[in-house]
Amino acid sequence: MRPGSLMRWKWAWEPYALEVLSSVLGGGSSSRMSREMVRGKEIAAGAAAWYNGYGRLPDLFTVVGVPAKDVDIQVVKDALLEQVERFKTELVTKEELARVKAQVIANEVFKLDDVQQQATLLGSLESVGLGHKVMDDYVEKILAVTPEQIQQVAKKYFVEDQLTIAELDPQPIDPNKPRNEPHFAR
Repeated sequence: MRPGSLMRWKWAWEPYALEVLSSVLGGGSSSRMSREMVRGKEIAAGAAAWYNGYGRLPDLFTVVGVPAKDVDIQVVKDALLEQVERFKTELVTKEELARVKAQVIANEVFKLDDVQQQATLLGSLESVGLGHKVMDDYVEKILAVTPEQIQQVAKKYFVEDQLTIAELDPQPIDPNKPRNEPHFAR
């Protein structure tokens, strides 16, 4: 799915709602996909979702699932799409939203403990024209996200004509074929 970026919306709420939605969906071991697909139904070995609204151009809202052993990829695809569709019809509960907001804010604050992460963030924001001050309101903007806003961005961006599905199909390794060595630029 290809929503826009903060660059396009400049101080709007949508990128923050998308960031919170990505964490509800697949942001760690307490996320819906991890709880329901990995530990619950055990159809996925792993599942994640992420969104970065700080690009110069529209960015992708990415959802990833890795099938568990002996589970068909279509089962995982269907479950991922079902998870995404739920946001269009069901509001995130206040309890789940509060937990996820705390997690999102804590993750952002924790990243800023590292000087290299600070430099990367500041450089990225400046290079795309947002300016470093956009982070001054980050916590306030995340805390302001409502269940209705999450549902609204889901309905707006999680539509079939914006959907791209990629399937990686690992090929068997021929033990008789020599291994390619990595190529390094000289």
